[in-house]
Parts: sequence; C-alpha cells; structure tokens
Amino acid sequence: MGKKATFTSEYLDNGYLSIPKEIVNILSLRKGKKVRIVIETFKFNKIDFLALFGIWKNKSEEEINIYKEIVKERDKFGRGEIKL
Repeated sequence: MGKKATFTSEYLDNGYLSIPKEIVNILSLRKGKKVRIVIETFKFNKIDFLALFGIWKNKSEEEINIYKEIVKERDKFGRGEIKL
C-alpha cells in the first residue's frame, strides 16, 4: 500500500474535486497517475456548533487567538490529518 493523505476537498462547478497542492506534492501526483479515492460527505452539525458557545464564552481572548492559529495551521494541510 502506498502513501495516504486525508484532506477536505471542494466539489467544483466543472464536476472535479479540488486537491491541495501540498497533497499533490506529498503523494507525488502526476498527470495520468491512478489514485484510490474514498469519498465522504458531512453536514453542518448545529448541536455541536451551539455546544461550542458554552465552551468559548468563558475563554480569554488569548486562548481564542491560540485556537484560531491552530485551526489556520491545520487547514493549510487538510485539517492536519495527513498520514504517510
């Protein structure tokens, strides 16, 4: 079995899926190379989202800023779930 990478993709208007450049580089993808894809969709979970408000209302501004930076870093690489 080869390398694996987990990331979030967007379904584009032209019917294709977007793949982050970092993933293309990690997997050494080239035109014509075959890959195995597992697709999973997810929905916005209102209950989980609302539960965050209870957690965040007591956080300091510094704690919130730290969390924002962590999320930005993870989003750069497909939620930080890159597995090699």
